[in-house]
Amino acid sequence: MRAIATALIWIALIVWAALVAKGFLAYMSLEATGSGFTRGSNRIGAFLQWQGLALAAAFVGTISGRVASATGVTRFASRIPFWLSGGFFVVLVLGFLALLVWSWVAG
Repeated sequence: MRAIATALIWIALIVWAALVAKGFLAYMSLEATGSGFTRGSNRIGAFLQWQGLALAAAFVGTISGRVASATGVTRFASRIPFWLSGGFFVVLVLGFLALLVWSWVAG
């Protein structure tokens, strides 16, 4: 079971990296649609969709690392993607909440 979980950690790391790269490529390659304020929101939606999938792959790697009681480099390979993707979404949510509070205070 430990060997399977260790292999799953490395597979999840590769999948995570590919999904993060795909998110950036989707953002840069899509043509912006819409008009006015919403122009380009399709690019942001595509980027966030791929980053959400990358977060799911990172979560699988982290759980596999816990199951396998990973040590050394494998332990970091199981945790760093989740820290990066999870941290990205935490910063995104906090920034959104700060923007809401600022707009409420500014009136």
